[in-house]
Amino acid sequence: MRRTLIAYFAVLLAGLSCLALAAETSVSLPAPNAVLFGLHEAPVTVIEPHRSTALKPVEVTYKGFPAVPLLDALLGTQWRSGEALIGFEAKDGYLSMIPAAQLLRYPAYLVYARADGDDFSLETPPLNNRVPLGPWYLVWDNVLHSNLQADGATYWPYQVEKIGLVSAPSKAKLFPAMLPERYRDGAALTEKYCLSCHQVNGVGGRKMPIDLGQWTANQSFARFATWVLDPSGKNPLTAMPPLAPERPASERQLMARQIYGYLRAIGALDK
Repeated sequence: MRRTLIAYFAVLLAGLSCLALAAETSVSLPAPNAVLFGLHEAPVTVIEPHRSTALKPVEVTYKGFPAVPLLDALLGTQWRSGEALIGFEAKDGYLSMIPAAQLLRYPAYLVYARADGDDFSLETPPLNNRVPLGPWYLVWDNVLHSNLQADGATYWPYQVEKIGLVSAPSKAKLFPAMLPERYRDGAALTEKYCLSCHQVNGVGGRKMPIDLGQWTANQSFARFATWVLDPSGKNPLTAMPPLAPERPASERQLMARQIYGYLRAIGALDK
């Protein structure tokens, strides 16, 4: 009986320590308001990637707050490390892990409404269901920095409820020490384009948390490329977006090859 109680309390303490760690590294965003942490809302006009095409850009003006001072208020300044990854977590488990360097280089905003008072929502594929963007939506000033338009909706998470720092142990799982350096580019592309919904070694989003390393181990490159380059061609009802559709076909093929190589390599480490 005594051993059973000791084991029970050990498990309980381990659970509490995990909860404490989560509380330290992830925080809930406050409810939208016109004033937060002494900051006043401001308008920002963007080319809305969820509504635009290459031939028809659509401008939308939102209201919200610059992301950098909000991150300072919520996380302290430790997030500003050039190697840090900041996770923006949506209510459905979508997790956009954005490098601190990206947030410090380009103006990003957490917005909560349209400036014109119109509906703060968008239509999502494949059935064009309308979903709310709130409570918070991370947008980028891709009007001033037009080069950001090449990334489309990557790093534009909506329905954001929590933000936090991705821990060093979690980052290490994405690129273990024994993985050859030649897979570094593929790892970065996987992190950017794939891990918002999926996972590698337990790191990534919870929206569709399959382990990509294990899944890719059983896929030929041809089948893998079909899925990532034209997912709706593989399954018309999938909500999965194509890989970097704004970029040239040759570049997309190279990106798919790099991601595939990395996933095959990291999946092989588990065998």
